[in-house]
Amino acid sequence: MRKTSYRKDFIDYVLYNFEFEDRIAVWILNFLKSHPVVSKNISFTYDGTIERKLRISTTGTNRPTLVLEKGDTVTIDGEVIFHELNMNQEEMLYIEFAFPDQDDRYAKVKEIENNLDKELQSLSNDIMMKQIDQALDDQDQELFYRLAEMLKHST
Repeated sequence: MRKTSYRKDFIDYVLYNFEFEDRIAVWILNFLKSHPVVSKNISFTYDGTIERKLRISTTGTNRPTLVLEKGDTVTIDGEVIFHELNMNQEEMLYIEFAFPDQDDRYAKVKEIENNLDKELQSLSNDIMMKQIDQALDDQDQELFYRLAEMLKHST
């Protein structure tokens, strides 16, 4: 899988290798992969800050095909879910798949995403360290303490 398109590649894999009880799941997956804004705002790993969660289950799992959680609201109506995703394309969306058996490719996609999250966190910490050094050079005590506190909470 190419690093820049692993999400789309994985969604294609799911579409070609699994079946769904609700055909709207296929529409939603095609929508997720074909819209650049949406596809960049999805995640296969949950970090606790994402407000919207979509669970997609394939045939054979004995679970509802689609479940969307947004805040305290939960819906299983595929058309409502599609409308929500279409109307709020810029909001982050956590996607969780349920397959009848463990899927190695799904595990690999989550691993890629976890590694990317760690790389981004590392970059963020490096930038913050440089800003802390600059605050020390500038003798900006207030900025130094604020940045040090932010760095402490990010690790």
